[in-house]
Amino acid sequence: MSSSFSAPAYARLREAIRSDVASGVWKLGQHMTLAELSSHYGVSANPVREALHQLQGEGVVEMRLNRGAVVRQVDANFVKNVYDVRGAIEGMLAAEAARRAKLADIARIEAFVQAYEAAVSTGEIGTIVQANRVLHQTINSIAENPLALEIFDGRSTLIDALRRSLGNRPGRLDDIIVEHREILASIASGDADRASRTAQLHTNRARDHMLDNIKQAAGKPA
Repeated sequence: MSSSFSAPAYARLREAIRSDVASGVWKLGQHMTLAELSSHYGVSANPVREALHQLQGEGVVEMRLNRGAVVRQVDANFVKNVYDVRGAIEGMLAAEAARRAKLADIARIEAFVQAYEAAVSTGEIGTIVQANRVLHQTINSIAENPLALEIFDGRSTLIDALRRSLGNRPGRLDDIIVEHREILASIASGDADRASRTAQLHTNRARDHMLDNIKQAAGKPA
C-alpha cells in the first residue's frame, strides 16, 4: 500500500466503521462523506477510502465516486438470504465446536450465555445485541474456521443494525435465552449432531422473528 497508514490501522478503521454501523452511529441507508468520516475518526481520506473499499467487499456499504459511501439498506429478501446462509454455517460451526470444545471453552461459552441474560435484564437493545454477537462469535471461534466466518461477518453487521432498529417482540428474548442454553448443553455434551440442529433452529427462529418484525414495521400483518 502506498499510504503510510499501516495495514493493521486500516483494519482497525474498518472494524470501527463496521462496529459503528452495527451500533447505529451510521444508519442503514445513510450517506457518509469522506470528509465526515475523516473528521469523525481523526484520519486522512486515504485510509478512509481503503476501509470503505474493504467494507464494500463485505457488502456493508456501497461506494460513491469521490463522495464516500452509503450504508447498505436492508430488506426482507436480504434478511432471509443472510439467515439461510448463516444457519448452514453456524450449524456446521456449532457441530465442530462440540467436537473440539475443552472444559475452558465450555466455561467461556457459559460465561457469555450468562452475560447475554444479564444484558436482557437491562432491557437496553444495544447491550443485548452486542452481548448476543459476542456469544456467537465465541462459539464460532472454537471451530477454528475463519473462512466460514468471513462469509457472513459483514452482513451480520447489517443484521445487527436492523435488529437494533426493530427491537424484539414480547417473549422473544426469553425464547432466545432457552435456545442459547440448549446450544450450550449440546456443545458441553460433545454431541455434534445435536449442536448443529439446535444452532440451525435458533438461527431459523431468529430469521422468522426478524421477517415478522419487518412486516409489522411496514404496516402489514405478520
